[in-house]
Amino acid sequence: MADDAAAGQPTDRDEINRSRFLAQATVAMGGAVGLGLVIAILPTLWPKPELIAANKGFSPVKPDEFAQLKASLDKPVKINFQKRVTDGYLVEDQDYYVWGIHMTPDEEQSFKNERPELFDPKSSGYVSFPVGTLGFVMFSSLCPHLNCKYAWDDSLKGFLCPCHGSQFSKTGVHIRDKNGNYIGPSPRGLDPVPVQEQNGAAQVEWVKYKANEPGRIIVSYF
Repeated sequence: MADDAAAGQPTDRDEINRSRFLAQATVAMGGAVGLGLVIAILPTLWPKPELIAANKGFSPVKPDEFAQLKASLDKPVKINFQKRVTDGYLVEDQDYYVWGIHMTPDEEQSFKNERPELFDPKSSGYVSFPVGTLGFVMFSSLCPHLNCKYAWDDSLKGFLCPCHGSQFSKTGVHIRDKNGNYIGPSPRGLDPVPVQEQNGAAQVEWVKYKANEPGRIIVSYF
């Protein structure tokens, strides 16, 4: 009888196999969940072409801010605007801003001399839209390093990214120190965005470039 009872009890080997099965099943379930999350997140990291195309377009600049930009020659002006963003089935107006620079004709020429990569089709920093038109240039509010928000610093008379310390001139040139080293880790100067005039009003197009790259690679328009 004792042998019969013992025969009905699980052995140590059975317990080990059962534990091993449960552990493997748990790992498999965790892997499946992780894969699902990666699949869900990937489109947000690199939007689909149709989503990129759906968000391309200009947004109007507020007349009072454009008037302020026209009157400002000593420092940039923060230009706020709304953009209608399509993200899958969700369509909503979102707030953006860029930095506007008003330039005299002499400053326009200096700008072209200081930032030749923007105008050279053979350069990885080239942009395919006109830059410095209408006497203005507008820069994305995202630092080229890791897309942090930078701001104008009156004491520096330039732009400063508070996250990692990159500094830029009024015309977006990445500033060097007295030893010739770039100040901060930004891989390039500030990124321009398209601006145009239509029916007497200014319009701006939001462009997001790939971060931490020497060249300018457009990622999205939202």
